[in-house]
Amino acid sequence: MSKNVFLLAMIVCLTLLASLCWAGPQMKPGKWEITTKTEMAGMPAQSSTHVQCITGDDLVPMDRNQGQQCQVTDVKTIGNTVSWKITCKGQGGEMTGTGEITYEGDHMQGSMEMTIPGYGSQIKNTLSGHRIGPCD
Repeated sequence: MSKNVFLLAMIVCLTLLASLCWAGPQMKPGKWEITTKTEMAGMPAQSSTHVQCITGDDLVPMDRNQGQQCQVTDVKTIGNTVSWKITCKGQGGEMTGTGEITYEGDHMQGSMEMTIPGYGSQIKNTLSGHRIGPCD
């Protein structure tokens, strides 16, 4: 009898854990205002803000108006955290990197590390944002 109870308890726990992993982050879809603070050795830190519609199908915050062509791959969601890989091509060459953001309802915090392969330069981006309303 105790083996059956233990087995049933294990199945319930595993089912709950699996549903948390597949449920997606606890975030409110809509229009988000996202601020990115960029730091690079030898240069003063810079901040920029953009607005983006974020949904369950498009969880990666990215300013699409920067004049770069970026491709996001390997998007993974575990609990409230979304991680990704990114490659951008622009006038300055190619950059590659990884990012991670954690959603908490109508707020987010995260970071993205980029490398310019030919120069070995490291760029650190700190991301923060909040939901400002529904998408247009």
